[in-house]
Amino acid sequence: MTGDPHVPLVNPFIGVWKADTGGNTIALQYWQFRPDGTGGRAATQAGPFPDKDDVQSFSFLFFDGKGTQAAPPSLVILEGSPVTVTRYEFTIAHNMAALTPGGGGGGLILEQISGEPQVLTLTNQLIGEWSADWSSGGEHGAFSTWSIKYYTDGAVKVFHHGVGHQFENAYALRENTLVIYGAWRFGIAPVIAELGQQGDGTWQLTETQTNPGPADWVYTKVEAAQWL
Repeated sequence: MTGDPHVPLVNPFIGVWKADTGGNTIALQYWQFRPDGTGGRAATQAGPFPDKDDVQSFSFLFFDGKGTQAAPPSLVILEGSPVTVTRYEFTIAHNMAALTPGGGGGGLILEQISGEPQVLTLTNQLIGEWSADWSSGGEHGAFSTWSIKYYTDGAVKVFHHGVGHQFENAYALRENTLVIYGAWRFGIAPVIAELGQQGDGTWQLTETQTNPGPADWVYTKVEAAQWL
């Protein structure tokens, strides 16, 4: 493979939004989404919004719904400590976004007050290319090799060598919790993993969700991974 066809992902949520739950009162009505992939809620439009390191802040990923066997356009929020994960399916028209929890139930409307779509600029230890050993409970065989590339715009490209699937997803990292969501295996539900660096320089990722069935990963950093 020559070059990298990845096109930076423009995130439509950047800015401050006012939440409307359809008549139900909520204390923190204003949501701020920042270009570094973090955000927070506040009682007023002017804030103050929690700092990205505050336990009351959140991290987020945006998936545009494109790709083979892709999930619907979704916004995933990571918040709290220990981290909880909430997925919303969404539609956006002009300055209004309708969010519906992925598990069903009542949704909410966000009205954009300020900001404009832009590309995220993330900084984290995963950015770059990796060769990953994957051990699952039998999905496509017990063991497999993947190529994985994390981008600064919140996209992650993956290539499953065993079955020849290559596609892009979205990811977010909060503390030691990684969430990937988007297409194929990662489109069933958010894939959630706890990660830690090993003494030999590799990273161990242990998935914690129930669907799809959890797997374990060992990431090894490489200059250039193998791609289709």
